[in-house]
Amino acid sequence: MAETNNKAGEGADATVRYPVWRGWQPVAGLWFGADWLAPERRAERILHAWTMGCRAWRFDDGDVLCFEQARPMQCRQAPGVPLCRIGAHGLYAGPLTADELAALAPADVQLVVGGRLQPLHFAQAQALDPSLVIDIDDYALHDTYDGRLSLRAPRHDRLAGKRVREVLSDRIPPPSKEQGEFLRRARGGAVGEVPPSLRERVTGGRDGMADWLLRRFPGLSGEPAPSRSGTQARNGAAGTLRARAAPRAPQPWRQALVRFAMASRASKLIGMRQGAYLRRMMAQFEKGDLGEALRNALPIDGRGDSLGQAFGTPGRRGDLSLGGERQAATDIGLGDYEREHLRKLYRQAFDKLDRQGRVDEAVFVLAELLNARQEALDYLVRHQRHAQAAELALGWDMPAETIIRLLMLSGDSARAILVARRDNAFAAAIAMLEKDHPEHAGRLRREWGQALVERGQWLAAVDAVWPAPELREQAGRWLLAAEAAGDELSARALVQRASLLPDTIEHYAERIATLADPASPPLPRAAMAEALLASQDKGKGKAVRMLATRVLPALAADRAACANALDRPQLERLLKLSGDPWLRADLPAWDVPAMAGRRLWESQDEQRWQAPAAGLHTAHDIVAIGEGRYLAALGEAGVAMIDRHGRSIRRYAVPAYKLAIADSLQVALAIAPREAVSRIARLDLAHHEIVDLGVMPIQFAADRYDGIAWSLVSNDRLLVVDAARPSLDVLWSVSEPNSRVIAAEYFAADELFLIQDVRGASCWHYRLPRRALRSRDAVPESLEQRLRLHPITGAQLLDVSADEDGMLLAYSWANHRRSLRLPAHGLGKLRDCSIKSLANGFLVGLYGEEAMRFHLVRFNDAASLAAIDWPYGAAVSMREQDGRLLLYDDQGRVLDIDTQRTQVHALSLL
Repeated sequence: MAETNNKAGEGADATVRYPVWRGWQPVAGLWFGADWLAPERRAERILHAWTMGCRAWRFDDGDVLCFEQARPMQCRQAPGVPLCRIGAHGLYAGPLTADELAALAPADVQLVVGGRLQPLHFAQAQALDPSLVIDIDDYALHDTYDGRLSLRAPRHDRLAGKRVREVLSDRIPPPSKEQGEFLRRARGGAVGEVPPSLRERVTGGRDGMADWLLRRFPGLSGEPAPSRSGTQARNGAAGTLRARAAPRAPQPWRQALVRFAMASRASKLIGMRQGAYLRRMMAQFEKGDLGEALRNALPIDGRGDSLGQAFGTPGRRGDLSLGGERQAATDIGLGDYEREHLRKLYRQAFDKLDRQGRVDEAVFVLAELLNARQEALDYLVRHQRHAQAAELALGWDMPAETIIRLLMLSGDSARAILVARRDNAFAAAIAMLEKDHPEHAGRLRREWGQALVERGQWLAAVDAVWPAPELREQAGRWLLAAEAAGDELSARALVQRASLLPDTIEHYAERIATLADPASPPLPRAAMAEALLASQDKGKGKAVRMLATRVLPALAADRAACANALDRPQLERLLKLSGDPWLRADLPAWDVPAMAGRRLWESQDEQRWQAPAAGLHTAHDIVAIGEGRYLAALGEAGVAMIDRHGRSIRRYAVPAYKLAIADSLQVALAIAPREAVSRIARLDLAHHEIVDLGVMPIQFAADRYDGIAWSLVSNDRLLVVDAARPSLDVLWSVSEPNSRVIAAEYFAADELFLIQDVRGASCWHYRLPRRALRSRDAVPESLEQRLRLHPITGAQLLDVSADEDGMLLAYSWANHRRSLRLPAHGLGKLRDCSIKSLANGFLVGLYGEEAMRFHLVRFNDAASLAAIDWPYGAAVSMREQDGRLLLYDDQGRVLDIDTQRTQVHALSLL
């Protein structure tokens, strides 16, 4: 309890029975005594607790901070002595009885000193202005951002492919009336979609025979509609790249009809109808009536999924247009002989059309009937139809390098570069173009280097452009940028300089001497060792051998002290790389002790950790960026680069509440919500530059990206945008009409979304990096609140029950039920709990009346691997990175957990 010798007013003679407030109270002010806090510390605490409407006064023996409105506060956790109001006026340091109140003289503040009341009057104090203690001399001033120029809709259509009919225009006949009637019967079957194998051009609709059977025997349906688990995402006209669909299972109602048809001998009638159709179609080919034959031909050799047996006959095509997706369809069973005969007829038709110069129809035969799409593209290229081939490749979602090559040959380099940036496919495309089209390869190589720089991968950019002599000057500038970007990256850059520019290495003698000194920090030296080991594949120049010779003794000393993770074979490789016989003779036997610690997710014992002390800044988000440094989002105060002791070493003047870090750790995105939209800024952590990317509505967003392609949800649309440039081009998108995205989780190798539409909810699970659709499972509405999106199982159903003594967590996995009891001892009465999905398990939070505790739970066996105690009242958040977990709160606490070695580093933001 604070004491004071202030004699500003006359003290009351009566003693006070309860000198302090306890538990949760409506606190109206705080007292900071001069006997236990220096003036600068008191000013810091006042600043930390200050909000609009507060007032502060300084007395001889301490400071008083008064809130505009009382705040609920746990008195034991208060940053000062809590002061509460009793009645309409006056602040009191403890609860008083009616007799004690009656004996008091009027005063603004009543402290308790030695069990007796001490009155204070604001008229005898000095008013404080906390803003005067804020030093802003070192803060950079930037022009305010004008958001009126950047609120625009993302560009969705730059990578949308076209159908062949759009490409060939009026050279393909229009649809016939018979085609329209066929579509009506098929109930939504889409002509123009390439079906797999020998299938109808219907994607799940029922033909006339099936409808007749189901009307006569309605109990056979078994399922009134196709399964939701196999629905395909629809992109609309503005789509950029179609989602890769999950496999579709045969429709149950078709399987039931097959069994009934066989039992009732209706299958014989069905076979007769389909056989007559096939004979008529083959006769058209044999007679040379190719126009009509192609309209009735069946595709073969498809690679899609089957919905089951077809019960009718295919309809006549209205046109020869090709589709952009391989969708599931129904089967017309044929034997090997019939299939081979059809293949022969189609090849003969293609040869005839090719000789006649009817390129459009010939392409149709290759792509639609023979399902030889790559051959169709090569055929168009031979006829110099690069633009048409490029549009079809985009629509068919062919390999990225194929699309890029065709777009470059068609002269559309802008979209080719977008595809290369989207799929990081520069290297393969350059290899395809370098021999015959070096000018296109050179353009791509330049853009490749720039894309790697935008990702923060400076050394990779140098390697990418070095084969082009005209780009080496630019590569040299990038190498200098890498050398200035941090100790570890600078050490790697030194190895690259020794390999590419050995004549300049002599200018870095001082830097090399520092790295070779065993007393210098070991992390940069370990980074140099990794670069030297990787350089063995590029050659063994004299400068590289010299570097290995100089740093190897210090590396060996570091390994003996467990300061790096090099093993004995790696040390031997470095010794061999140096090629120095004297060094080999002088080096003692390698001392390679076992590294301390083991992987947290593989441990068997539960670790116990404590949260650090509170800091002075609120961390809205924080991310580790290597070399014992962190990047912290401080809200409107901007972004701060923090050292391992919690001190700010650099500021970025851009508001940020969320951060998305690039894989290189050299680039980050700062996101600041602004009512309906979010402001996005790109931070170059090497050059310390800020680029405003504009604003856009964001519902959910990934907290990591590759430096260019950033995943987010905007207006209920799944997007990947180019976050390296202010244009924010959409590189990939998927949406479902009349649907809402109600939850999203982003992991290193998975992205999961909970989608709600008129039919219910479903979990969409995409696998990275290709964003292939792994599954799309229906979710019962009654279970949505109990679900967690998890990368191992998709939508994971959790059973959670809590009482005053603790919490029981249970779930099922791999046909086994897992359960874990988490006790709440030491927390007080349990008030709430939380569960956050991790790549290998869960972070489970228990919130008691006196404290909080977080458990790291392994998914496979529901074992608690760590228990982390945290003070009550803090809003705790979590970030998962490669090999580490970061827990942080709004009171400046940060706990960095190294999951590779089960080590913890705690810091407070100062």
